[in-house]
Amino acid sequence: MNSGADSIHEESAVLTVIKAAAGAVLGSVPSMILWVTLGKAGYVAAIGGFFMITGEMLACGFMTKKSRQMNIETATVICIIVMAAAIYTCERLIWSWELADLLYAEGLTFSDCFLNFGRVAEELDLKYDFRVSLIKSGLFAAIGAIPGYLKVCKELKFN
Repeated sequence: MNSGADSIHEESAVLTVIKAAAGAVLGSVPSMILWVTLGKAGYVAAIGGFFMITGEMLACGFMTKKSRQMNIETATVICIIVMAAAIYTCERLIWSWELADLLYAEGLTFSDCFLNFGRVAEELDLKYDFRVSLIKSGLFAAIGAIPGYLKVCKELKFN
């Protein structure tokens, strides 16, 4: 049987994870802007991964600095999940933007391409190309994230 103290403890752990996830999402936004800007210009750069994990970890640490529930392992898992979602979102934004530019004459807008990305990519036989691009971007992000992660881990004090 759980005591009241245990349920309060569990609630604070859940709240800490929510704060960490919110921090990671907010910390990824500047690097997502950089990622989309570079991607639209036709570049994939490991620097995006460096800034993404660095921003996520720092914001995660900031949001949870008063919590005794947060540890580096939990923060790392949260940031990796957020980073994967951010990379997918950035790639989808870039591809949708490119498709909208190419298909503008046919009446497709950016929002049409983004919201119906799977159908548009399938109709144009681009699903494989998108997956390859996504894997390549993920690898570049991982290459850039490793030094950023190691640098931030030395500076942050998680319990």
